[in-house]
Amino acid sequence: MTFTKKMTVSVLVLSMITVSLGGLPMSQKGFTKKVGFIQSANAAELEPRSFPVFDRISELYATLISSDPADMQAVINLRTELNALEFSENQYLIDPIWNKISAKIPPFVDQVELKASLFRLLKAIGSIQSLADVEAFKSDPEFQTTLKLISAASGNMNANIDDLLVFLFGDGGSRVGVEGAVRSSLANMPLLQLVGLVSNTQGTTEILLQAIDKQMSETDTYKMSAILNKLDISSQDIRTLVTNVQAKLTNDDAALQAISFAYIRSATQATFENSENGRKQSYSLKLFEQEIPSLVLKWSKVSGSNDVIVAPNGVITIPEGVQSGSAVIRAMIVNPYGGFAKVIFEKEVTLVDDTVVQENVFPVEEFLQRWNKITDALVAGGSSDVNNVRKLRDELIGLSFAKDQAWIDRIWHPIVQNLPESVDQVALKNSLFDIIKSVGSIQYDVEAAQMETVRANPEFRATLKTLAIAAEVPTLTIDDILIMMFGDGRENGGVEKIVRNTLANMSSNELDKLLSNKDGLDTVKSSALSEVLSDKNGYAVSDAMYNLGVRPDDFASMVTKFKSKLKNDEKAIKAMNAAFIHSEAESTVKITDNGRQHVYGMTFLGVEIPASSLKWKKVSGSKDVKVDSKGEVKISNKVETGTVVIQASLAHFLGGSSKVVFEQEVTLVNDDFGKDPAAEIQKIVKTFDSTVTEIKKRLGVATTDAEKVQLLVEVIQAGNDSFEQISPIEITKSIKTKAINNIKKQVTQMSNLIIESLMKF
Repeated sequence: MTFTKKMTVSVLVLSMITVSLGGLPMSQKGFTKKVGFIQSANAAELEPRSFPVFDRISELYATLISSDPADMQAVINLRTELNALEFSENQYLIDPIWNKISAKIPPFVDQVELKASLFRLLKAIGSIQSLADVEAFKSDPEFQTTLKLISAASGNMNANIDDLLVFLFGDGGSRVGVEGAVRSSLANMPLLQLVGLVSNTQGTTEILLQAIDKQMSETDTYKMSAILNKLDISSQDIRTLVTNVQAKLTNDDAALQAISFAYIRSATQATFENSENGRKQSYSLKLFEQEIPSLVLKWSKVSGSNDVIVAPNGVITIPEGVQSGSAVIRAMIVNPYGGFAKVIFEKEVTLVDDTVVQENVFPVEEFLQRWNKITDALVAGGSSDVNNVRKLRDELIGLSFAKDQAWIDRIWHPIVQNLPESVDQVALKNSLFDIIKSVGSIQYDVEAAQMETVRANPEFRATLKTLAIAAEVPTLTIDDILIMMFGDGRENGGVEKIVRNTLANMSSNELDKLLSNKDGLDTVKSSALSEVLSDKNGYAVSDAMYNLGVRPDDFASMVTKFKSKLKNDEKAIKAMNAAFIHSEAESTVKITDNGRQHVYGMTFLGVEIPASSLKWKKVSGSKDVKVDSKGEVKISNKVETGTVVIQASLAHFLGGSSKVVFEQEVTLVNDDFGKDPAAEIQKIVKTFDSTVTEIKKRLGVATTDAEKVQLLVEVIQAGNDSFEQISPIEITKSIKTKAINNIKKQVTQMSNLIIESLMKF
């Protein structure tokens, strides 16, 4: 049976004073863990339950945990108080039922010990939290004996602990137990009366007592009811026990109120009606399928968008013209009898106006992660590069419409043909010019400070809205332009993603030629822009421009016009291109000579840059480290370690002079430092001697020519390996020659021995 999670403070037993509201185990792990109180005996995880009541109790726990912390503490305080009750001082509490039991106990039974055991049994029930606890409780020999003695005193020898648990919590079928009777009473209670119970602990207790009265009368259904009846334990005895317990406890009222309200809150369901194209949601609450009267509810907004308005009657709205709004709403229930006002419902809601077209949103954070890598590389390239980029940004921002408006004529002429007569063409062209120069300057804004200002500019929004209407597209914003340039973070990567993919798919030679060509990167970017502008389904700007008669060639012509007129364009773009390469460059290294030599190379977007196009040098670091232009970094065998900063430049970068595109601090460690060369040679010779000895043993047991030939190969290979290990060791020639000659002599002797064994004559 599954009786876990139904134990709460019932007045039937000492540790269950709150079973009236569906049950709350005083040791339940999920609850006590939240307040830092766990017993080692309750460490097992709860297992799946077969009775629906366990789902209800789990929900009750979750509700209590998410409620006012004071409510959780009230229940914990009661549990602590119950656990502290000692038999020696509090045995009188169970006298109303014990006196009836003891009168029928045989004289040979130790009544003092039996009463103490009954006291412990009742406390143990209050500590059940898992199936393991149930099994431990059911199998405890002391509790089994106690219950059998009590049931025997009534003349019933067949009762067991399961019968007690079924009496309290039912069997999941027709027998609902005390818990089910209480739940039924609460579910059928008028709402206002039910709400009033939260601050009325006497009323809650009375419901429990009535449920017990009902269960005790069903002697044919519950064995425990029959036992209590035969022991002459009456409903009045139970009520007296209740009085004793309530008089003893000081924390029961607050705990009952906390759990009763958690029960109400967990059983509360919200519904709402949507109207005004999604801009209005009218909320109501139901408890046990009955609508809670609005006069006991007060709604408010906890947090969220300023556009979301929450009326006290539960009507949530956003103004007309606002696309969407989210907020956390809350309903307080006010007791009509006075005494409390508590949160009964809280939820985050979103209202969306169905008539407002959803705008695309540019993924700013994702863009800034990539952008910051590039600007960091730009700063690392030196103040000259940074200043060149800033000059271009300032030049763009400073362009004058009156003087420079002709620069956008190539795209303006098709647009103006599609504008309604009511549009002020001069004002619209002026604003479009400002948009182009502002958005264009973003890619040269080192600090990325102006992006949000441009995105939020109301004049720009109005201009693009006018163009959207003329182009008959749903929406057009600054974010759409940024998505065209830098992507939406999903399937549409914009010009930037196409450029990256194009470069990453090049061969090493193709990339090398492109990076040494003045117009190489510009050609890739221009091609990428044309591809994006041709994708009407992927990009809102492309769709709008196509409908307005603007073609990719028109954009390309406008870009060329800007480049030819801007004074700071060439140096700034070269600096940004170098920073882009720097941000995606990675080193490759081959380590030889036991760590004393590193040979460096470089890749860009995973493509290897030919070594002939790179020039390396040492920027700073240890004088013991030598760096040559080919990327070879060395230390001598007399140096233990050395650290330097190395730099790589691309020769003829974009058709000009070399440009630094990589910098890294590297450390070389001499693995041979501190080793004795003579000892190293001796170690190699010793290893070789062991190999020859092993081969000689294998020759002695070899039975086929194939085995012997294999041994001949192995001895020769062992000699070659030893020679290669000895050769690079720096030591006097005489010592090295002596060791090599010794190895050669052994190889010859062993080879002759093997050959003789192969000969048949």
